Amino acid sequence: MAGGDCVGVVGLAKNCGKTTTLNALIGAAAGRKIAIGITSGGRDGELCDAITGLPKPPINVPRGALIAMADFTIGRTSCQLEIVQRLGIHTTAGEIVIARARSSGQVEVIGCNRASDLVRAISQMQKLGAELTLVDGAAGRTFLASPDVVGAFVLAAGATLDTDARGIAEATRMAVHIFTLPPPSPAAASRARPAMESGTSLLNRAGGRVEALPWPTLLGREQRLVSMLDPGDLGLVCARAVGDGLLAALTSWLARRRPDSPAFTVVAADPSKIAAGDRTVQAFESAGGELRVLRKAHVVAVTANPSSPSGETLDPAGLVIEISKQVEEMPVFDIAAELSASGGVMR
Repeated sequence: MAGGDCVGVVGLAKNCGKTTTLNALIGAAAGRKIAIGITSGGRDGELCDAITGLPKPPINVPRGALIAMADFTIGRTSCQLEIVQRLGIHTTAGEIVIARARSSGQVEVIGCNRASDLVRAISQMQKLGAELTLVDGAAGRTFLASPDVVGAFVLAAGATLDTDARGIAEATRMAVHIFTLPPPSPAAASRARPAMESGTSLLNRAGGRVEALPWPTLLGREQRLVSMLDPGDLGLVCARAVGDGLLAALTSWLARRRPDSPAFTVVAADPSKIAAGDRTVQAFESAGGELRVLRKAHVVAVTANPSSPSGETLDPAGLVIEISKQVEEMPVFDIAAELSASGGVMR
C-alpha cells in the first residue's frame, strides 16, 4: 500500500471475522513501521456484541496509532490515549475526536455514521501523519462500499452467511461481483454524471433519446416507471439507491420483451447504491439486465472465517479453497488458521 491509502474491512454479515482481519492489517502495518490511523463506520472492538451478546475480539492498537472515535469510548480502553483534535462531529456516543495511542493496548471504536463525516475524519488523520488508514466496516453500513470513502477493500466472509462452504462461496462471489461492477460506456457515463450530480434519474430511450424522470426517488414508483417503458428502451440512470423493488419490477418487464431485444442497463453511482439482494440481482441479470456503476470499488482480498456464532465450524482449508474458486485470482485468507488460496489452489 502506498502512503495516504485508506483500506476498508467490510464484513458481509455480522461475525464474519472483520475485526480479526483488521487486527491482522494493523499488526502487519506496525511491523513495517507504517504510521496508521484507525476508525470505524459504526461500533467495533467492544468485548461483547451489542446485539447478540456474544464475545468479540477487541481492536488492538500499537503505540503511536491515531484513532478517530467517539469520546464516550475513551474510558473503555486499555491503553493511554491523548486527544489531539476534536472534529465537531457529534454522534449518540459523543463527539468524534482524533486520539493518539501513547501506549499499545485495546480500544473500542464508535466512529462516524455518515459518509461525509467519515471522509473528514480520514482526511484529518492523514494530515496528522497517518500513512495508512484502516476503516472497520460495521455491519449494515452500506456507505462504506463507496470508493469516495475508501480506496481499497478487504471483504470478510464467514460461516454466518450460509451452512455450507458452497453457499458461503456463492454469497462471497456475489459481493465481489457487486463491488467490482464495470462502468457503462463512455457515452452513457457522460450522460449519467451530470444527472446524478443534480439528483435526476434518466431513461435512456431507443434511438439515443434521454428522458428525465420527475421524481426525486424511484422508491415506491417502480410500477409507474415500468408502465412508461417501451420495448426498445436501453436503460435507466438511477440517481439514488437501486433496490429490490426496482430490479424486481424491471425483471418482470424484461421477461415480457422479445428475446432479441437490446440489453437494458441500470447505472448507479457506485456499489454503495446497489441495495438489492443477491437473488434479485441474479434474476435481473439472468433476464437480460445489466448493472453498471460510474465508480467501481477496488477489492484486494477476501478473508474467510469458518466458525459461526452457534459453535459450528467448517473445514478451514475447504472453505478457503471453495471461496477462491468463486473469486478467481483474488487471494483468500483464513487469518487464524494461517491459510491462503487463489484460483482454487492453496498457496
